[in-house]
Amino acid sequence: MDREVFFLYAESQIHAGKGTDVGVVDSPIQRERTTNFPVIQGVKGSLRNSGFFGKDEEIQIFGSEPKSDETHPGGFAFSEAKILLFPVRNPEKVFVWVICPMVLKRFLRSMGKDIEIPEVSDDEKVITAESFTGDNIWLEELEFKVQKNSKLAQIVEILSDCGPDEYTRKKIKESKDIFIVSDSIFQKIVETMTEIVPRIKIDNTKGTVAELWYEEYLPQDTVMYFIVRKLNSSNSKNLVEKINGKLISIGGKETVGKGLAWIKKVES
Repeated sequence: MDREVFFLYAESQIHAGKGTDVGVVDSPIQRERTTNFPVIQGVKGSLRNSGFFGKDEEIQIFGSEPKSDETHPGGFAFSEAKILLFPVRNPEKVFVWVICPMVLKRFLRSMGKDIEIPEVSDDEKVITAESFTGDNIWLEELEFKVQKNSKLAQIVEILSDCGPDEYTRKKIKESKDIFIVSDSIFQKIVETMTEIVPRIKIDNTKGTVAELWYEEYLPQDTVMYFIVRKLNSSNSKNLVEKINGKLISIGGKETVGKGLAWIKKVES
C-alpha cells in the first residue's frame, strides 16, 4: 500500500485532551483550529504502545525512540484522527449519527473517491435515505424536517463498514440511521453535544472532596478516521494485519475505562 484509511470506532468515551482551560470545562478535548471539529492527536503513539509489534518491527514502523543512540526513521506516517460520524440522542431510534458535507467530502477525498454528495442548503432540514418513514427527526432537543435523497444509499454502504459488529453495521446500513446536516449545524452539534463529566479528588485525611473539575469526552459510538502513508520499503502488509480489527487505547483516562476504540481498515 502507499496509503490506507482506517475507521476508529469509539467503544467507550474518548478524552484526547488539549490541557487545562479557564472556561467552564477544565479539561476540553482537542479540536481543529478553524472548524472546531474534534480531532485526536497521537494515533501513532497509541499504536506504538499497543503491544501489537515486536521491538525490531516497532522501530521499522514507528522509528527509533527519541533518546536512542542510533536514530532510525519510521517507515510510515500517521495522520491525526478526524471526526466522521457523531452520535446524538433520538427518542425513536435511541441514537443516530450525523455528518455534514464538509466532513464527508474530506473522508471521500482521503479514499480517492469522487461521489456526489447531496446538498444541504437549509439549516432547518436534514438529508436521509429514501426508506426513512416520517417527515421530521429529533436530534437531541432539536427538531428538523427530513429531505429524502436516493444519493445517500452509496454513501451509507461505505460508512456502514465502520461498525465493529453486525448489529452496528445493520443499524447503519438497513435502518439508515445516518443524517446529513449542514456544515454549520454539524459544527454546533460537535461543540455542544459532547459529554461533560464531573470528576472529584477526595482528601484522604478528611474524607471530603478536595477538588472538583470537569472533563470533556467524545461520546461512545463516535466514528473517526485516520490515514497511514507508506514512506519507505517497510512491510505494509504486516502493519495492516496487526492493527485491523483490533481494540486500542487512545487518549487519556485509560484507568477509568475510557479511550477504547476499534480499528478497521476502510475497503476501497
